[in-house]
Amino acid sequence: MNAKELQALRRICLFTITVYVKAWFTAPVTCDAPYNNLCMLQSTESFRSIDIQVAEVALHKMKAHLWYISEDLAGLSLFSDKVLADEKKLMVSALCKPQNKADLRRIDPKTIKTFQEQTLSAFVTQRSMHLFTTLKLSQDFLASDPETWNSREDYRHAKETVAALSVVNDCAERAVKLATDFNLAPTHDEKQRQLIFQVVEHHRKQMPTAPLKKFFTLQ
Repeated sequence: MNAKELQALRRICLFTITVYVKAWFTAPVTCDAPYNNLCMLQSTESFRSIDIQVAEVALHKMKAHLWYISEDLAGLSLFSDKVLADEKKLMVSALCKPQNKADLRRIDPKTIKTFQEQTLSAFVTQRSMHLFTTLKLSQDFLASDPETWNSREDYRHAKETVAALSVVNDCAERAVKLATDFNLAPTHDEKQRQLIFQVVEHHRKQMPTAPLKKFFTLQ
C-alpha cells in the first residue's frame, strides 16, 4: 500500500477500535439497545475532535438507524442494568408526556442537533407504553422506586421477556443467504431455475399438505 492508503487504513482502524468495536459486541443485548445506541452516537460525535471526516460519515450512516431510541422502543432501557435509577425515574415521569403527532417508527435525525445533550428520558412519551401492551408486560413496578425493581417478581419476569427479544437482524440475513444459496444450488441457468420453481409450485397445488421433502424424495 502507498502512503495515502496506509493513512486511510489508520483512520478507519482508529474509529473501529475507539467507537465501533464496543458497539458491535454489545448490539445483541436487547435491554441495553437504546442505551448503546445513544452512547455510540455520542461517542461518534466526540470523535469529531479526532477525525471530523470519518465521524461525519459514520453519523450520517447511523442516523438512518434510530429505531431503538424511538418512542416505541426507548422503553427497553427501563430493563437495562447500565441505566441508573435516577434516569429510570425520569423515564417513568416522561411516560406522561404526550406522544408525537407523527407516527414515527424511528427518530427523524433532523430534529436533533446533537446527541451529546440528550438522555434516554428525552425520547420517552406516552407512546412508549405500547411496549408493555404489545409484550403483555406488567406495569405495576412502574409505581415503585427503580432501586427496588430488581427485587420484584413482576419486573424480573418482564425483564426476562424483553431479554428474549432479538434486536439484531443476523437471523434474517442468514435466512436470505440460505435462500439465495438454495436458489442457485440446482442450476445456474435462469430458465431451468424458473422451470424448477414452476414444477414445485404445481406440485404444492396438487398436494398442499404434503411435506416438501417428499417431493424431492420422489424425484
